[in-house]
Amino acid sequence: MGNDPARPDLAVAHAELLRAALAAATPFTAQVVLDLASGTGQRTPWLAEAALPDALLLSVDNDHASLSQSVGDYRLVADAHQLPLRSASVDLVWCVAALRLFTLPQRALSEVRRVLRTGGALVVTVAGERWVRRRFWAPQASPPLPLPPADDLGAELLRDLYTAGFQQTQLAAYLLDPPGLDLCAASLPLADMGTSHLCALGEPEIAPILLVATALA
Repeated sequence: MGNDPARPDLAVAHAELLRAALAAATPFTAQVVLDLASGTGQRTPWLAEAALPDALLLSVDNDHASLSQSVGDYRLVADAHQLPLRSASVDLVWCVAALRLFTLPQRALSEVRRVLRTGGALVVTVAGERWVRRRFWAPQASPPLPLPPADDLGAELLRDLYTAGFQQTQLAAYLLDPPGLDLCAASLPLADMGTSHLCALGEPEIAPILLVATALA
């Protein structure tokens, strides 16, 4: 779980965007939080900031060497397909840039659903290259975030979440090219706001995209 080749790029070149996107997607009422596939724990302090001040912080990874460098109240060497946690015992789970590395992603999602309490949240990110049409908006367009992505971006991720038993989902998509975009600037080229502020559509192209989904148990 700790060897996602996409993580160095996200953690370094896109750290501020990733941090802001996770914060925008995360409910701030969690008492027991889990960083799933935490690796060396670069994002775990962000998760702690998103939880209640006295929250219990769990870090889980199957790579003992990576986990030894991580942080948290408890660091568990474990398989995402069989978490050593009671059912309905966690309020919030982060799974950042790791889902597609699991041998059985759908089983891992179902396992997360099992350990979440009713009303608990999973925040999951997936990064990769996808065919997109960049949108160019009128200068006065400044909608609130998050914005729903256009062109069915993230449809596969949403289907996986529904199959795992999650019912309420929210999805955002962010452009990772060029690095350094803020949350709004990265979201607008991929956002669906209807046509009232639309200036033009770009031609379909392959571009690096970050998908961030929040799903409630």
